Amino acid sequence: MTRRIFELFSMAPLFQGRMPAQSPVKTDERNLPRDYAAATPKPVPPQIVAAEEKAWQQVQPGLRRKAWFNDRLTMVLLEFTRQPGAKPAPQHYHAHDQMSYVMEGRIKAMVGGKASEIGVGGVFIAPSNTRHGIEMLTDRVVLLDVFTPVREDFRA
Repeated sequence: MTRRIFELFSMAPLFQGRMPAQSPVKTDERNLPRDYAAATPKPVPPQIVAAEEKAWQQVQPGLRRKAWFNDRLTMVLLEFTRQPGAKPAPQHYHAHDQMSYVMEGRIKAMVGGKASEIGVGGVFIAPSNTRHGIEMLTDRVVLLDVFTPVREDFRA
C-alpha cells in the first residue's frame, strides 16, 4: 500500500500545469509549473529540404530565422546581428521546451535564474515555463533552436 501511494505521488508533477498557456511567449514575473499538455499532432510527410529551398524570415531588425516543422517539433535557425543602440530583449518564457545550440558567436545565456557565457558548441536548455534569454557578446550570433511542442506562432 505504501509503495502504491508513493507511486501516485511521484507521478503528481506530470499532471500539474495541464492548461495550455493563452499566449505563447510571456515576459511577466509568474513562476508557472512545466506545461505537459499534449498538443494535437499534425501529420507531416518525410522531407528533405535543401538550404536554398527555405527562405529567411525577417523577424525584426537584426534578427532573421528559418523554421522547419514536423508533427511534434520545431527547429529554428536564428541569425542575430548587432544593431546600433539595440538593447537586449527581456527574458521570457513559454509553454514549449527549448534547447539552443550556439553555431557561431558568443552569448551570455540566462536560464532559470542562472547565467553563463557560452560559445560555439555550447547549449542552453529551457524547460517549459522557465524564464530565459540571451545577450549577444559578439556582433553576430547564430543559434539552432529546437522546440516541443510545435511553435505554431513561427509558421510563416
